[in-house]
Amino acid sequence: MSNALILVIEDEKALCKNISEIIEHYGFRVMSASTGEEGIKLAEEFTPDIIISDIMLPGIDGFEMFGRVKQLPQLKRSAFIFLTAKSTRSDARAAMNMGADDYITKPFTKEELINSVRTRLEKLSRLNERRLENNELADATSKNLSSLTKTEHKVLNEISEGRTTPQIAQKLFVSKKTVENHRVNISRKLDLSGPNSLIKFALQLKTQKSDSSPSGDTTSSSSIQKK
Repeated sequence: MSNALILVIEDEKALCKNISEIIEHYGFRVMSASTGEEGIKLAEEFTPDIIISDIMLPGIDGFEMFGRVKQLPQLKRSAFIFLTAKSTRSDARAAMNMGADDYITKPFTKEELINSVRTRLEKLSRLNERRLENNELADATSKNLSSLTKTEHKVLNEISEGRTTPQIAQKLFVSKKTVENHRVNISRKLDLSGPNSLIKFALQLKTQKSDSSPSGDTTSSSSIQKK
């Protein structure tokens, strides 16, 4: 993700400039804000891939800003890295419990900063690839799924819930043989083969629906100093 956009929210101008220059040096796009309110507006407008924010900010602090950002649908997948001069474990625990992706304590080296950025981008890249695979699965199977009867859809749904043939038969008030016939027909219509292929497909389809419904360099060791 060489074209990744990173938003830096830091009220100390010199530090904010330093961080921004490091990020730009490694080929990433960057924008900055000096307050949490300004950061939220920029994040909402430009949808950065990563938000790097100090915890201690004028007005709303980093924790409150993080909570408000994550309520915006377009930013739910943006990664979030907290910066702070505090080194207490309670701050780190609070940040991670809120769902932050990383936590860097000042002073830190530019290697620590850029390695954290790269790790987050690699994770985002993997998630994007997985979403593309899910989309391809949806495109490839939607036509075949539409060929299933209402009863076959019910059977497929029960399979995705982990129910066995006897359990499905009991729930749908049909015989076990009828359920087995439905399983054979579903597998044929979906072009599935193998003893567990239908179960795997049903579970994958359930996961896909759940996911789509409304989360280093070694060049220099100069430290970025505390406030």
